[in-house]
Amino acid sequence: MPKTMEDSDGLPLFAFQDLDYIPSGFGGILAPYIETTAGTMRAAATLMRLGFQTEEDDKKGGNETLIAHQEVVCDLGCGDGYFLISLLAHISLLTPLALPIGLGIDYDPSLIASAGIASSLQKVNASWLIYNFNDDREDLVSQLIDKHQVTHMFVYLVPKQLALGTVRRILTSLCGSGVVVCCHKFYPEYLTPARRDALMELAVYDESS
Repeated sequence: MPKTMEDSDGLPLFAFQDLDYIPSGFGGILAPYIETTAGTMRAAATLMRLGFQTEEDDKKGGNETLIAHQEVVCDLGCGDGYFLISLLAHISLLTPLALPIGLGIDYDPSLIASAGIASSLQKVNASWLIYNFNDDREDLVSQLIDKHQVTHMFVYLVPKQLALGTVRRILTSLCGSGVVVCCHKFYPEYLTPARRDALMELAVYDESS
């Protein structure tokens, strides 16, 4: 039997062929391509509170003031970018002045290229980054926070991906820096959810709550 390769934390490197559960969609050798529905996208936007912000001073009497603000949404494992592009369009409909920015991350250069073309055609403000979960790129978090100023992240990764040392460092560091993280269907055991949507299988990790 071939020896299992491990990352710097001694955890096995992720390979799609090692999965004991195949999610909906299809995939290549390294990772699955998982389709996410429009209903999930709208529910995730609501749970992450995208498209609006509440002012604490205006909550007296039970009323909330909705104000436009800059949101930078990252999709970790974005595939062809369809979900992120749709999410940005949805936020813009909720609050036309919000002008959301997107950042899609995936290991597959061909999918990233397709995402770039699609976002240009649909005129959404998004950039795309190639990143392999098996790489120990320690500066990714600083890129997301300092360079791209990410405020929210959507994650749809299977358990073996979530357990990777690189993914764990990314998610825990982002949450600790105030980024709102939303996971769909599978959840990291090392984070504590602040809000859940059990029907849509979503959990949000928000340390500001």
